[in-house]
Amino acid sequence: MDHVAFDREPPTTLTTLVMAFGGWIDAGRAATGTVRHLIRDLGAERVASIDAEEFFVLIQERPEVRLRPDGEREIHWPRSEFFAWRPPDGGEGLLLFCGPEPHQRWRTYTKEFLDVADRCGVRRIVSVGALLANTPHTRPIRVTARCSEPAVRALLEAWGIYRVPTYEGPTGISSVVLDAAARRRMDHVGFMGQAPHYLQDSENPAAIEALVSYAARLLRLTPDMSDFAEAIQEFRTQVDKAVARDRATREHVRRLEQQYDAEASDEPQPLADGEVDSDKLMREVEDFLRKQREGGAGSA
Repeated sequence: MDHVAFDREPPTTLTTLVMAFGGWIDAGRAATGTVRHLIRDLGAERVASIDAEEFFVLIQERPEVRLRPDGEREIHWPRSEFFAWRPPDGGEGLLLFCGPEPHQRWRTYTKEFLDVADRCGVRRIVSVGALLANTPHTRPIRVTARCSEPAVRALLEAWGIYRVPTYEGPTGISSVVLDAAARRRMDHVGFMGQAPHYLQDSENPAAIEALVSYAARLLRLTPDMSDFAEAIQEFRTQVDKAVARDRATREHVRRLEQQYDAEASDEPQPLADGEVDSDKLMREVEDFLRKQREGGAGSA
């Protein structure tokens, strides 16, 4: 593992890896937000990190300058980190990973990634992601799932979220990791949330809550969910204000609501052509939310 730094010798009984990558399948920052919530809630400790310089184009995933309490500046590099959690009874624990999708050398990255998993005793990978979909912010977040284990499939079917994968086309690092993991005889479960297509950049607490709920249910965890209700209500209020500013946007959201309510299938559907300029809608809503966060005049 030439590009992995271990903070300490990790436990070898972390039989399940929960992973999320930022980027393409992190709509509303829901995937990475889910894993970060679990890391905080469990009090998981960092055990390893992957060297950013080897796998990232740093003019795209730039390091950040931050000020320390003493006023000195320090550089924060893109973080791809593994965290370990062991239950109080000392039984099998979790390895949790959160980091941006790498830009290059995916095969090498995947090998190093799975070498860490092997070293920690991982036998199953739980992947969480979120895609932009034809869904309104005023309705519950839909989550679908897939898996490699028949017993888990039966469970997901009972929950009404199992879907047979039918997608063909460009893919992300999660799929590459899971494909390589299968060759190492690791099982997998994948949860995919569906976030409103016009809220690409803003963190979506409703999507995070939905993914945390399903992941925790599968893993038999009881994370603290008490902060979500207020965060979701505040988020929806701000989006409602943004949507109300434009008639075309209001009509578009209304059509999404009608479609959501009428659909028998939970699969994401393509947007109807010619209904609305999706890029323009996304920019307007995101600009308004950004002004709200910054305390600007957009709150009127």
